[in-house]
Amino acid sequence: MKLTIDSICLISSIINKMEITDDFINDLVEMGKSAKGKSGSNIEKLQTQIGIKVILKLTSKLHLVKDELVEFIATYKEIEKEEAKKIDIIEFVKEIMKDKEFTSFLKQKLMPEQKK
Repeated sequence: MKLTIDSICLISSIINKMEITDDFINDLVEMGKSAKGKSGSNIEKLQTQIGIKVILKLTSKLHLVKDELVEFIATYKEIEKEEAKKIDIIEFVKEIMKDKEFTSFLKQKLMPEQKK
């Protein structure tokens, strides 16, 4: 799937409304870095904490982006909005995370600048 102006604008709107900021991403990156050198059980605990933080962030604002999310799914999958409403969101997320163009765009948009 090619990223279009419409789909990129929808992604931008979703990120903005869900308040996925540099600070939020930096917090996740720092949490991930703290796993270095830790034991397996401590790494699992950190992974759980990161997962919970992401889920809470996403689900707490999901109602604000319902229309954009439906429109993005419809645009991405080239289907009607009514059909997009019926898509299994977990399967859709798995699908788009395998899309190299999409993940590359997200990395550029969301990953904090590396300090030089």
